[in-house]
Amino acid sequence: MNTGKVISLRQALVAAVLAGLSLAAAQVGQVDWKWGLVGGILVLPLLFWLVVRTRRRPMDRGWRRTCLTVGYAGWSVLTLGYILRHAAGRMELTGGSQGVFEWLVVLLALPVLWMSWGKAAAFFRGGEIYWIAMVAILILVGGLTLPKVTTAYLWTQTGNAWQSAVTVAGVIGMVVWILPFLRETAVDKPGEGGAVVRWLLLLGGVTVGLAALTRGILGEVASEISQPFFVMTGVMGKSARTEGLLSALWLICDLMWAGLVARIWGGGWRSLVALALGVGVAWTGWTETWPPMVWPLGNLVLAVCVGLLSLGGKSLRSQSQ
Repeated sequence: MNTGKVISLRQALVAAVLAGLSLAAAQVGQVDWKWGLVGGILVLPLLFWLVVRTRRRPMDRGWRRTCLTVGYAGWSVLTLGYILRHAAGRMELTGGSQGVFEWLVVLLALPVLWMSWGKAAAFFRGGEIYWIAMVAILILVGGLTLPKVTTAYLWTQTGNAWQSAVTVAGVIGMVVWILPFLRETAVDKPGEGGAVVRWLLLLGGVTVGLAALTRGILGEVASEISQPFFVMTGVMGKSARTEGLLSALWLICDLMWAGLVARIWGGGWRSLVALALGVGVAWTGWTETWPPMVWPLGNLVLAVCVGLLSLGGKSLRSQSQ
């Protein structure tokens, strides 16, 4: 996993938040925001510890690195297939175009290849620019949909509590995809621990907020329809189909997640191989019948595996002595 140099911790965390928003938009229709809040709070200490420890004790040698490389590479291909298939399906649905799914997958894979081909520094700097755009989009969505929320819908018990908690925890667990890049950042800068907590809280808070907005506007229907978050945003416009516009803008997050996953292979031709395999998975639809919770749960399982394999690793200070 050759990531190239050099990135900042902030840039890595921004990339994780953008990628998390992609997964959040796909999952919030199934989430009871109250239990999701509980799941986010419970997983926060584990993920904070994992980020801090991974930065100070990277697994650069031996069987630990081999296990991580195999685990990340295998899961990344399936994840790429899911991202490309889900994003293409959403664009086909909200855009009103039918019969072009395979071409949409390829068209989405092309910018991902461009994003993952070069050095990691350029990729993560781009993420900071995309984040500015997403902040504006989130403010707009919140400002226009919040007045239309039905308060009674928010307090109705809906969805599975365990599933809601795991889903939000898994969305915050998106930081697992930036862990291989953290060894390229400087360590022990003042205030960085607080920065990690703030970005993790931000991702969890936005996820819970999107779930609450979706439930507050659509009610129980949210768990029964496809793409409920984007359908919910249809209330923002009276005549225009704003869900199609927002779906297109949300590709920023989809592409960021896919680029982050593809970069796990090391950039260049390795990312091309990963994307080719991912396109194959998307075309065959292997992941189509899997429960939606597989993806946030997969983030958590991968995070636990990284945490267990990091135990006993040598710190950067020990390696430098």
